[in-house]
Amino acid sequence: MNNSAPGIPLYQQITEVLRQRLESGVPSAGDRMPSELQLCAEFSVSRTTVRHALGRLKQEGILSSRRGAGTHRLSRPTPNKLVRSAGDPLHGALASHPRVVAIGQVAAPGPVAAFFGLDPAASVLRVIRVHELAEQPLSVVISYLEVAAVKAVTRRALRDASMHEILWQQLGIRQQRSVHAIKVARADAEVAQLLKVGLADPVLSIQSSVYASDDTPVRWTDNYFREGRYEYTAEMLWPDPSISLAEPDAPRRPVRRPAAS
Repeated sequence: MNNSAPGIPLYQQITEVLRQRLESGVPSAGDRMPSELQLCAEFSVSRTTVRHALGRLKQEGILSSRRGAGTHRLSRPTPNKLVRSAGDPLHGALASHPRVVAIGQVAAPGPVAAFFGLDPAASVLRVIRVHELAEQPLSVVISYLEVAAVKAVTRRALRDASMHEILWQQLGIRQQRSVHAIKVARADAEVAQLLKVGLADPVLSIQSSVYASDDTPVRWTDNYFREGRYEYTAEMLWPDPSISLAEPDAPRRPVRRPAAS
């Protein structure tokens, strides 16, 4: 691929080129996209790389394909719902570029050990990445996984696939749901250096706890976003009140109230 950007996976670069074309109206809504072979020839990449790029655009609701009918541009993107996302709900539609800063085994911090049900200070795999947008840091993502993931989650693997894809394809672990805790935090020395902000500057902290379909803990992630560069929007799905009233014995979710100041 000509004019490729070092350090950014080819499929991501192709995804961005195609997204820009689609946003500019080429092809028109409903029109057929070039074939996979045509895209392979244009970008001088493998069919696997092209399929990966097209797959991302399908996940975002920009493209649709049917066997025998080819791939077509949709009239408008389908809104991303932040429930049961197949990828990263915090960065998925931003086209940010993740860069691995550090990866290795460390002693589990207290909350992480409790999340995985490990003895205090047991070893876990820690991965630190910086997401960049427009050549500026957007977020620091610090993920913790059990040591069984060490052989699959590597620097090389993370260059070509997301954490979610690696866990599924290499370890057969399917992420089913995540719980997000949002607050304003102060940048410590490590986060401040990576985000290029001042020590103790305010940052948006989103702690994500990810579980498999059987509620087994999969991944603990601390996300830190630069203030002013990120807005978190969540879509809540409300049940039909008539159904709720018709089932008075149905279990209710606990009401979350703000902490006392």
